[in-house]
Amino acid sequence: MLQEIRLVKNLRLEGKLVALLIFAFAVDAIATATYDYKPGEFLVIEGGKSPDKKFSIVSGENKAGGFRVCLMDAQTKKVIGPLEEVATELDSAPDAYRAHWSPDSKHVGITSRADRHWAVNAIYRIENRRAYRVETPVLLCHAVPDFCRLTKELGGALTEEEIYADYGAAKPWKARQNSSYSEIVKWISPTRVVVKEESQFQLKTRDPSSTLGQYGEVEKLEHESDAPGDLYHVWFEAEGECELLPGDKSRIVSTRPVKEQKKEE
Repeated sequence: MLQEIRLVKNLRLEGKLVALLIFAFAVDAIATATYDYKPGEFLVIEGGKSPDKKFSIVSGENKAGGFRVCLMDAQTKKVIGPLEEVATELDSAPDAYRAHWSPDSKHVGITSRADRHWAVNAIYRIENRRAYRVETPVLLCHAVPDFCRLTKELGGALTEEEIYADYGAAKPWKARQNSSYSEIVKWISPTRVVVKEESQFQLKTRDPSSTLGQYGEVEKLEHESDAPGDLYHVWFEAEGECELLPGDKSRIVSTRPVKEQKKEE
């Protein structure tokens, strides 16, 4: 089943996935980004230095050889503690991670790859030399609620890991998510941030075009004789203005299609 799915991916899909990952990390879209650290060595990740020069976000290995992304005192060069929510399973090179500090150095967002087609964003509040996880906004269901309802009606958008979780025959699916990418684009104030989100799905039997509006594109694939129903590729792309709230919460203030923004420019 997996092989059949891969065979129907066309050049357009491959181009979008490659562009998505290059934009996020400036590393090869297929290869894992690795670095051979010395025990106890930590290096500043891309954008890792805070504007007030007091902190750095670093990657490296502790003396026991465990890889971590951490908050560091930029003046003493001492590691304050690991940032557990940052995905570290795939990459180890410092330029595979990207930090985005707020202008007052009180918040930082860190983008990392959970796997080759899955980039996640973690936001932290920095206070009293500690990092506190902030609720990270997700734009998809705020921007296109009808699409989210449709995937729920189809049994939920399963990931490849969920489909093959039992290491046997693939679970039947009508909606699957093949890629996801979220990253902070810019801070527009100490508590307001613009987030970009991109994702790619496949849906069977139901045409999702009407649920996406200006936020996505749909391509219907030619019907496969051994696969029941039609198959649709879906691309979603949006930017959203988000506000960080007391209690380490967040809310989405507004969203806009990236395509509209490009036309205006």
